[in-house]
Amino acid sequence: MKFALVGLGNIARRWMEVLKQAPDVEIAALIDPLVGTPQESSWLAAHRDIPQLQTLDALSDRQVDAMIIAAGSLVHVELIQRGLELGLHVLVEKPFATQISDAERLVALAREKGRILMVDQNYRFFPGSQALRKIAKTDELGAVRAVIGQFWNEWPGRAYQHHMAHPFGLEMAVHHFDLVRAVFDANAIDGRVREWNPKRSRYRTGGALEALFTMAGPNGTFPFNYSGSLVTQRAKTPWGGLWRFEFDGGTIIADRIDGDYGLFLLSDGQYKLLTPFADESMAFDKSFAHFHDCIKNGQVPWCSGADNLNTLRMILSFVVE
Repeated sequence: MKFALVGLGNIARRWMEVLKQAPDVEIAALIDPLVGTPQESSWLAAHRDIPQLQTLDALSDRQVDAMIIAAGSLVHVELIQRGLELGLHVLVEKPFATQISDAERLVALAREKGRILMVDQNYRFFPGSQALRKIAKTDELGAVRAVIGQFWNEWPGRAYQHHMAHPFGLEMAVHHFDLVRAVFDANAIDGRVREWNPKRSRYRTGGALEALFTMAGPNGTFPFNYSGSLVTQRAKTPWGGLWRFEFDGGTIIADRIDGDYGLFLLSDGQYKLLTPFADESMAFDKSFAHFHDCIKNGQVPWCSGADNLNTLRMILSFVVE
């Protein structure tokens, strides 16, 4: 199966490692408008054996099955649209759009073209997320009653992020909101997102937020409280976030304890390690394997564009101005 990688910054370098190691995969093209200029990524020099192109339209005379979009968020919509028009399956970094109307249009286009549109919500594939999902599905601890999540970091961001709307929500909280949806098969039926921006922020607006949602899943409703910032001096949280999951039959947390960033069951005042919460690869390989399998078997991805509309709505539809 032949793949093109579009947008060749640092994230693309990680995707290159995944593609190189994946079975039944040929990297057919590397695409970025900076290819061949002094500003191109230095790591491309090690891959001159792969065709390097400046535009997606240059693919039109090549046999390519699918594309991975690792470019900045603000160009995702136009790249997804062009890829689908060329008949390609598309795996795109989050957020796949920054406006709900654009996202809905792309989902409809993918359906019309009979192509897969999948969003790389890689946090779904973390060991901790998978373990939590199993606990929730097997009713091992009863129903979930409350979820509390946090993420704090001093993140300089990329130039385009400094000027976009909802930078924290779309670039970071999108992972965490989606994780809760995926673990509990739940969607927000009500909510309130209050964005704020510290004075020293590099971001034009929305460098931090507080949110409270009512989530509805198979076992009823539960509150999901979340807070975080890209502009803070407090100790950094792990990329997967810090979490507390309250079930009828017990409490599970995701935190650093005794040097381990893991998923812990609180029992008799002791923390029992269930599994590491994240993994070193950030689960890019697992996300890609799912995409690859869905193409091969004609299946709808777990984190399809249609499904991910519900994650985007949590960020864009509940903001309090």
